[in-house]
Amino acid sequence: MGKQTGEKKRGSGAVRTRKRAIEPFTFLGVSFSSIDAETVKKNLFLLILLSVITKVCVYFATVYVFHSFVDTFDQQYYLQSFLNMLSGKIPYADFSFDYPPLAFIPIILAAVPALLFNSFYAFIVSFQFLMTICDAVIVACIYLIGLKIYNEKTALIAAALYATAFSGAYFVLTKFDAFPSALLMVAVLVTVYGMTFGGYIAVITGFLAKIYPVISLPFLFFYNAKTTSLKQEIWSILKICIPVAVIIGVPVVVLRPGIISTYVTGSLVRTDVYVNTPTFTIYTWLHDIFHLGISSGILSDLMYALLGVILIVLVLYAWIDRKPGEKTLVKLLALSIFSTVFCMKYHSPQYILWFLPFVSLLVADSLAGILVFYLMQVIAFLEFPLLFGTLYVNGNYMNDVGTGGWYLTAVFFTIEMVLSIVLMYLAIKPSRDHVDKIVNYFKGFRKNSST
Repeated sequence: MGKQTGEKKRGSGAVRTRKRAIEPFTFLGVSFSSIDAETVKKNLFLLILLSVITKVCVYFATVYVFHSFVDTFDQQYYLQSFLNMLSGKIPYADFSFDYPPLAFIPIILAAVPALLFNSFYAFIVSFQFLMTICDAVIVACIYLIGLKIYNEKTALIAAALYATAFSGAYFVLTKFDAFPSALLMVAVLVTVYGMTFGGYIAVITGFLAKIYPVISLPFLFFYNAKTTSLKQEIWSILKICIPVAVIIGVPVVVLRPGIISTYVTGSLVRTDVYVNTPTFTIYTWLHDIFHLGISSGILSDLMYALLGVILIVLVLYAWIDRKPGEKTLVKLLALSIFSTVFCMKYHSPQYILWFLPFVSLLVADSLAGILVFYLMQVIAFLEFPLLFGTLYVNGNYMNDVGTGGWYLTAVFFTIEMVLSIVLMYLAIKPSRDHVDKIVNYFKGFRKNSST
């Protein structure tokens, strides 16, 4: 009997050990019964490894297969800006700098090896390493956000989509946009896991590195306010914004008030319409092909007006949606950022990094969406770097109007524009319910006003 009892005890201990081994994964107080912590760690490791492998493949394919170039123009600009500071010059006042002040964080970190080895190449390698880390953060955020929206498999697919997005990988290696993108994704991650104040901190930090993350602020605000109150969320934002305004704004106003106008006019106000924008593509069809008397400036103004309408409608939807889910939040962020990129008169190809994480989350459950996602990667990689300098530069097509090369360029950007719209349609999956929510809100508003 004693022996049997001992066997039972050992058996029950083995059961307890197995239970501990398959303990559900928990992140920021949220538990997932369908997946254990070890599986999550393994998946994150494999996803980050896949992301790194993609970048290595993109680098070698760009140089040795396509005989193209790995762009270092921006990295030269970053390093030169740091050297200007090192010589005692003040950014925005003594020399122009296109980005907010926290953009200097990765620049300064990457500049340390460059100074130690007196090598621009050391700066490039260091900067690429830092941006690869930022991109790994984005991959992890996508996976963890995906676990809140989907099952384990679909969350894994979403993160794998982004990790293998080869056009995006190219811009991670050559630009600093992975840094603010990582901050934005951290903001969304901690928000959907209930750390609302941390989300605001990450968004404001991202805004101080590059302007665009601030687009997400109203959507995070209304998402959070559904479980708290508008007053509480306003106060949470003010507790961050007021100290930031004092720390950054007061020295500027006291010492060099002209810095603000210099930054706005030099970095944010652009006059030309870039030829790789939807605005110029539409202008090409209307003005050069159909010979309609419209200027690119007027068309650009109309595109900005359209952007204003879209953003107002999206913010309104975020306000009236009484049961906002994580997927709805991601959709609003994807569409608002994409619309901003789509309607602007100037465009850098790395802007694809701004909305790519959200799109990968939204198309992960759709075969058609995945196929268009990768097709868009092909088109984006063709746009830059492969066709840059051959079909176009920022200011103009490389071929004269009416020539075969000119038509080829116009058709290429038309395909890119249409394909981007299709991709967003497959990501958002708009339905009649979305329209009905807004229509019913206005019906109720008019009814209440009349009574």
